[in-house]
Amino acid sequence: MSHIKVFFIAKIKNLNDEYKQKNKELMDIASTLPGYISIESQEIDDVEITISCWKDQESVNSWANNPIHIETKRRAKEWYHWVKGIHVEAVDELPKS
Repeated sequence: MSHIKVFFIAKIKNLNDEYKQKNKELMDIASTLPGYISIESQEIDDVEITISCWKDQESVNSWANNPIHIETKRRAKEWYHWVKGIHVEAVDELPKS
Protein backbone atom coordinates (compact mmCIF):
# COMPACT_ATOMS: atom_id res chain seq x y z
CA MET A 1 0.00 0.00 0.00
CA SER A 2 1.49 3.34 -0.97
CA HIS A 3 1.26 6.51 1.09
CA ILE A 4 2.94 9.91 1.30
CA LYS A 5 5.40 10.81 4.05
CA VAL A 6 6.03 14.50 4.64
CA PHE A 7 9.31 15.31 6.38
CA PHE A 8 9.52 18.71 8.09
CA ILE A 9 13.06 19.53 9.22
CA ALA A 10 13.93 22.82 10.91
CA LYS A 11 16.73 24.47 12.88
CA ILE A 12 15.24 25.71 16.13
CA LYS A 13 15.49 29.37 17.08
CA ASN A 14 12.85 29.91 19.78
CA LEU A 15 10.22 27.29 20.59
CA ASN A 16 8.36 29.36 23.18
CA ASP A 17 5.05 28.55 24.91
CA GLU A 18 3.02 30.11 22.10
CA TYR A 19 4.76 27.84 19.61
CA LYS A 20 4.15 24.76 21.79
CA GLN A 21 0.44 25.60 22.00
CA LYS A 22 0.25 26.15 18.22
CA ASN A 23 2.12 22.91 17.55
CA LYS A 24 -0.30 20.92 19.73
CA GLU A 25 -3.23 22.55 17.93
CA LEU A 26 -1.74 21.57 14.56
CA MET A 27 -1.17 17.97 15.64
CA ASP A 28 -4.78 17.76 16.87
CA ILE A 29 -6.13 19.21 13.62
CA ALA A 30 -4.00 16.92 11.43
CA SER A 31 -5.30 13.83 13.21
CA THR A 32 -8.90 14.73 12.28
CA LEU A 33 -8.31 15.20 8.54
CA PRO A 34 -9.29 12.60 5.93
CA GLY A 35 -6.31 10.54 4.80
CA TYR A 36 -4.32 11.10 8.01
CA ILE A 37 -2.27 8.07 9.07
CA SER A 38 0.20 9.35 11.67
CA ILE A 39 2.46 12.17 12.81
CA GLU A 40 5.60 12.04 14.94
CA SER A 41 7.92 14.82 16.02
CA GLN A 42 11.28 14.94 17.80
CA GLU A 43 13.73 17.61 18.81
CA ILE A 44 17.34 16.52 18.48
CA ASP A 45 19.69 19.18 19.85
CA ASP A 46 18.63 22.29 17.89
CA VAL A 47 16.83 20.48 15.06
CA GLU A 48 13.17 19.54 14.94
CA ILE A 49 12.10 16.65 12.72
CA THR A 50 8.43 15.94 12.13
CA ILE A 51 7.20 13.14 9.89
CA SER A 52 3.55 12.99 8.95
CA CYS A 53 2.08 10.15 6.95
CA TRP A 54 -0.92 10.54 4.63
CA LYS A 55 -3.02 8.21 2.48
CA ASP A 56 -2.42 10.12 -0.76
CA GLN A 57 -1.34 13.43 -2.29
CA GLU A 58 -4.88 14.80 -2.04
CA SER A 59 -4.72 14.33 1.75
CA VAL A 60 -1.34 16.10 1.88
CA ASN A 61 -2.76 18.98 -0.16
CA SER A 62 -5.75 19.26 2.18
CA TRP A 63 -3.37 19.49 5.16
CA ALA A 64 -1.14 22.01 3.37
CA ASN A 65 -4.16 24.22 2.63
CA ASN A 66 -5.63 24.13 6.14
CA PRO A 67 -5.99 27.80 7.22
CA ILE A 68 -4.39 27.30 10.65
CA HIS A 69 -1.51 25.38 9.06
CA ILE A 70 -1.01 28.18 6.52
CA GLU A 71 -1.02 30.83 9.28
CA THR A 72 1.52 28.84 11.30
CA LYS A 73 3.82 28.37 8.27
CA ARG A 74 3.80 32.14 7.75
CA ARG A 75 5.15 32.56 11.29
CA ALA A 76 7.93 29.95 10.96
CA LYS A 77 10.74 32.55 11.05
CA GLU A 78 9.71 33.45 14.60
CA TRP A 79 10.55 29.92 15.77
CA TYR A 80 13.12 28.59 13.29
CA HIS A 81 16.31 29.74 11.58
CA TRP A 82 15.37 27.66 8.52
CA VAL A 83 12.86 24.99 7.50
CA LYS A 84 12.81 22.28 4.86
CA GLY A 85 9.90 20.14 3.72
CA ILE A 86 10.30 16.93 1.75
CA HIS A 87 7.47 14.78 0.36
CA VAL A 88 8.20 11.12 -0.34
CA GLU A 89 5.89 8.48 -1.75
CA ALA A 90 6.44 5.28 0.19
CA VAL A 91 5.31 1.72 -0.44
CA ASP A 92 4.97 -0.79 2.37
CA GLU A 93 7.07 -3.84 1.71
CA LEU A 94 5.43 -7.22 1.70
CA PRO A 95 6.91 -9.77 4.08
CA LYS A 96 9.34 -12.15 2.42
CA SER A 97 8.05 -15.72 2.15
